[in-house]
Amino acid sequence: MSSSSEITYCLIFDTNALFQAYEKKADFTTFSFNATFEHVVGMIEQLDIYEYVTIAIPSVVWSEMEKQIIEKHDELLVTYKSTISKKQFPEYSIRENPTINYPEYIKIKIEEYKKEISGRGNSVIEIPIASNNRFESIVNRAFSKLPPFEGKDKKSDKGFKDALLWESVLEFALKHRNSKIIYYSKDNAFGEFLLKEFAENVSDSSLFICKNENDVKVQLEAWAKEIDKYSYQPIEDYDENKEIVDWLNSGDFSEQIIDRNFGLVEKGRLITSTKAHLISIDNIESLNSDENGIEYYIEAALQFIYELKDGGKTQDTINVGIDVKMLDDATYSVEAAYRTDEDETESES
Repeated sequence: MSSSSEITYCLIFDTNALFQAYEKKADFTTFSFNATFEHVVGMIEQLDIYEYVTIAIPSVVWSEMEKQIIEKHDELLVTYKSTISKKQFPEYSIRENPTINYPEYIKIKIEEYKKEISGRGNSVIEIPIASNNRFESIVNRAFSKLPPFEGKDKKSDKGFKDALLWESVLEFALKHRNSKIIYYSKDNAFGEFLLKEFAENVSDSSLFICKNENDVKVQLEAWAKEIDKYSYQPIEDYDENKEIVDWLNSGDFSEQIIDRNFGLVEKGRLITSTKAHLISIDNIESLNSDENGIEYYIEAALQFIYELKDGGKTQDTINVGIDVKMLDDATYSVEAAYRTDEDETESES
């Protein structure tokens, strides 16, 4: 970290920016963050600011990631055993290894991964859980239903993890004065209210809440200009996924996501029409490629706008995971789509 007289640049990740899509492609023999982490690290390296920017992973995030992989391992292992017990092929021979204590096994793998990412050129630190000094603030949030406790349903018991994470960020900022912080979170609970709270409590630092990779890219480029405006070079925009990105912004994608019954679109007799807009794309991962086509897993934010019989409008903005298949004739098909968070935002007009 920088000395107190220098600006501290820090990029903090929330759990939802790092989750693995284990349902689509799972390797439970090891541990790593998703492709987003590598993309962001690549941006920092390309901008040549890795000596100035500290990457921070809160302890809360590490704990959640550990819990996620253990739960998915246990869930998918049952499914896997059921599948292989019903099918046999002469080309394959599958044997079962001795039973292990998976929580202990993966804990070791996580520690190995921590050492791996810390051994690169970038500085990677762990932000500890908020101390007892922040407990009163957390309790006040819960009873006052202040963000990030306040959700769509106004339940004050929803969002404890987010509150703990936010208090950890605040405490970190208070200990690192004169800092500039990117907080990368897809959670809609983190918005203008918390930006205002940060400014009021940490007057000598600044916070930028980014909800997708492009937001992070823009802010990192701004930092690079500040650090050395003479050697600054913007990140090269080479998009190997240009074709699928163009399709995701097309009317065909909107029609498929609305017309197919994925459970994303609200139904009701008061709704006269529905429109879908792609807000952002956070990750595109190629899963499988064969003679039948290419399968992709995509993380994105979608906004659904509903026109009502009384002339009013309402809208939902949600984070989604989308399974897409590109067929031989270069057409795309949405195979599945599902919410990846529970904190949708609604507004009416």
